[in-house]
Amino acid sequence: MVFAQNKTSQSDIIAGKNVTGRDDNSVNNNTYNLNAPIVYKSDVNLQKLIDAHEKEIESDPKYKEFTERLHQFLYKEVEGELRDLKQKLDDADREHLIFFAMDVKERVTKKIQKSSHYQSAQQIYTYLLSNIRVAFQHEVYGRIKSAKFESYEIDEIVTEKIVEPYLNSVEGCSLNIDKEEIYGLLYILTGNCYIQWD
Repeated sequence: MVFAQNKTSQSDIIAGKNVTGRDDNSVNNNTYNLNAPIVYKSDVNLQKLIDAHEKEIESDPKYKEFTERLHQFLYKEVEGELRDLKQKLDDADREHLIFFAMDVKERVTKKIQKSSHYQSAQQIYTYLLSNIRVAFQHEVYGRIKSAKFESYEIDEIVTEKIVEPYLNSVEGCSLNIDKEEIYGLLYILTGNCYIQWD
């Protein structure tokens, strides 16, 4: 009885790594950089709105009215006694942010009003406000209500889940939305009772 031998013949082989006829027992050591920057997935819907805005700027129509949804975000009417932005932040032990919050909220509100003749700009700001609200409610507010997180941990979550992803998504847009404006949108939502910090 003749047994087939388990042999292979290899010659003139070029490969980037090991070439074997059977088991490869070599060890690969992979190194991961834990401090590497986080890469955020681009928001496709937001990119479409930005592209539409860039085209609209080229044609420059005079669009004068706020869309209804954006108007609701900026000028929400609430019955009863209201806390203003300052009081809301103070109640949430965030008094150190009051001056900053009021400043960025006012500046982004003025910028939205100034760019209101572009319907596409309104759509971008409406999209951002709507999605920041949803992200805050689902990613942040539960942690605030649990009272198990320190204030600085909530700040880190806001940066990671809201500020950085949306800042990344609007990069290159001619509206030049920066980090302070993203925070300004967050404080518009706070001031108009769409989100709470306590």
